[in-house]
Amino acid sequence: MTQTPGPNKPNARRKFRPFVTLFFIVMVFNFALRISNRTATDTKSNTDTTASSSIEPVWIYQGEDSISAYLHERQWRDNYGKSYAADLAVRTKDVLRLQNQLDDFHPEPNKPLWGALYGYFVENDQPSLDLVLDAFYRIYQSEQLSPDRFADMVVSCIQDIPYALVFQDPCLGPEAYEKWMNDLLVACPDCCIGNQPYGIQSPVAFIQTLKGDCDTRTVLIFSILSAFNFDVAILNSDSYRHSILGINLPAAGQYKLFRGKKYMAWETTAKFYPMGSLPQSISNMDLWHVVLTNKP
Repeated sequence: MTQTPGPNKPNARRKFRPFVTLFFIVMVFNFALRISNRTATDTKSNTDTTASSSIEPVWIYQGEDSISAYLHERQWRDNYGKSYAADLAVRTKDVLRLQNQLDDFHPEPNKPLWGALYGYFVENDQPSLDLVLDAFYRIYQSEQLSPDRFADMVVSCIQDIPYALVFQDPCLGPEAYEKWMNDLLVACPDCCIGNQPYGIQSPVAFIQTLKGDCDTRTVLIFSILSAFNFDVAILNSDSYRHSILGINLPAAGQYKLFRGKKYMAWETTAKFYPMGSLPQSISNMDLWHVVLTNKP
């Protein structure tokens, strides 16, 4: 028995209620698209751009009202080769309201930092992601996607967004960094955001700028899939200096066993990595640790 995207439209402006649980048979996972020879550097080299992005807020219609929002028109292919399009938008007022939210974040001494930080972002930002949730829900309605295909649609959308460095300190020139960062900044000088507390962008800020690194992406996807009642986790590795998503769905591939549940590993910083598939260079699951889950 696996939880699915809810049959009712999610309302991000209130606390999410569990959606109706459905029984379903998951199709045998297709690993034909799996790319087994990619390296950890490859996972951070997605600098292609697709569709348009607004640097400044624009006016969009929501029902009978017009609102100021940051809007990005995205087109992408999922890990099965199916094409999608969606507008990712966030209200300008929410961006302004949340831009200094970490002023109120006070981690407890001697407690793990990252799980607390990620959970803080999810709680604060999820209600302001309702326009993004609506866009994905419309795709779910029109395509009648199974749970695994819905999750893949969401994750592949974020995988398709070019990678950007996020630093706690100011961004420096390419020559100041190790080779893969140097190569990234030479190819894309704007693919860096500095002066960000803890070196991470919040989900709302990521939708505003479409610039984010590994844990910026995992926190956003965690927020989205949590809203649709998926059982998800965030996994970090100090050894790999990386963050990935975990999702509790029936599938083959690499996973982390946590509290008796299999969380399938999911790379979020590069295209063409389906659920359960990681680059060989970061594939030792003993080096990954669950830092946040949304289910007991």
